[in-house]
Amino acid sequence: MVKEQYRETDLTRKICKVSFGVDGPHQMQQQAHLHVVAKNLYAQDATRTPVPFGVLDRRMGTNQKDANCQSCNKGLNDCVGHYGYIDLELPVFHIGYFRSVINILQTICKNPLCAHVLLNDKERMSYYAKVRNPNLTYLARKAIRKQIQDRAKKVSICPHCGDINGTIKKCGLLKISHEKFRTRRPETVMAAKLAEYDEVVAYNAELESARKHGLTQILNPQEVLRLLEAIPEQDLFLLLMNPNVSCPAH
Repeated sequence: MVKEQYRETDLTRKICKVSFGVDGPHQMQQQAHLHVVAKNLYAQDATRTPVPFGVLDRRMGTNQKDANCQSCNKGLNDCVGHYGYIDLELPVFHIGYFRSVINILQTICKNPLCAHVLLNDKERMSYYAKVRNPNLTYLARKAIRKQIQDRAKKVSICPHCGDINGTIKKCGLLKISHEKFRTRRPETVMAAKLAEYDEVVAYNAELESARKHGLTQILNPQEVLRLLEAIPEQDLFLLLMNPNVSCPAH
């Protein structure tokens, strides 16, 4: 068989779009040159060389003019740096995505067994048709995202599981509160919840003034991660997210 000669064609190509996403843990590990496990920065000697497998390991680049990177063998001015990763024992909030996490929690059911977007079937079908339109501009998608969020924030009973959903807001440094019963004022609902604290108050009367604050739940990173992982894939479109390139749990 005669091998065909390769001829590079000088064609003009038009870029129609650029998609950005967030890498998951597996992709981050694949891109990394190093698994960081050492807690110390420098060796405990006079040379003060970076500790292997530490955050200053030279396989991720160099911070000294007289040393080269051990991955690409380039100097300080030429090496662009290389990834390393740290395995966290527990999840933490990323300050860069903290506001986005709050926006998602305001839109979904806070029951970890549900986690659907708080829209009824009629509204879901209406917004599905809009968000799946490939010709939507960025501003149009942003406006639809705000419409869905504003509508979901007004829903106090999940139309899918019937669970009570309250107000989600930031409370302090990287803390998220869920005031589940803020919009549910019937005496039967409030009395049943407050009755759980009767025994505690009976032993310590000073806790009576703090009883009302017990209705506010502080969502820790583990609980939030569980909610984000539970969001059904079809509901990601209602969050204006593409499940092929991004996932809330990442």
